[in-house]
Amino acid sequence: MKTYHRFFIAFLSLCIICCGCGYHAGQGSHLSPYRTISIPYVKGDWDGTMTAELVKQVSQSGTLTYVHDHGSLVLNVQLIDMYDENVGFRYDRSKHGEVKKAIIPSETRLFAVAEVSLTEAGTGRIILGPVRLSADTVFDHDYYTVRDGVNVFSLGQVTDYDEAEDAAQRPLHARLASKIVDFINNSW
Repeated sequence: MKTYHRFFIAFLSLCIICCGCGYHAGQGSHLSPYRTISIPYVKGDWDGTMTAELVKQVSQSGTLTYVHDHGSLVLNVQLIDMYDENVGFRYDRSKHGEVKKAIIPSETRLFAVAEVSLTEAGTGRIILGPVRLSADTVFDHDYYTVRDGVNVFSLGQVTDYDEAEDAAQRPLHARLASKIVDFINNSW
């Protein structure tokens, strides 16, 4: 009988502590009053890939239903900064394969920063934000030089770096969209 009393007292104490601290089990999602979300074109998204990725990930999250117009919530996103930094280097080589003293970049980290806010469509009241979220991705690229140090493709043409940077945009936008969706779903 003593074991039963200890268990009962422990259970009762746990219930009092949890209820006394304001903890309530099973209240549901913070988004439960809302069913739909609209996502206007992301400001600063010059080719639409960020907007498309954001719509895709919001639709796949299952929390809210994406609608083109008249959603109960509106997700406003603006790309406010994109920058890069070289993170990998290699020694340059001559035509004959000899190592030169100069080092050249061969790996770059690309960053994107967005300002995000979530508003209630009917009232215009800001529910979340504005907040700045960022994401990054790393990509490799080639860099070919000629004798005077000018990139071979730099005379008005697309460089290897530019092509690699364009290819890195999709995974960068996917990471940023994922962070935005996590922010919406988990920040309440």
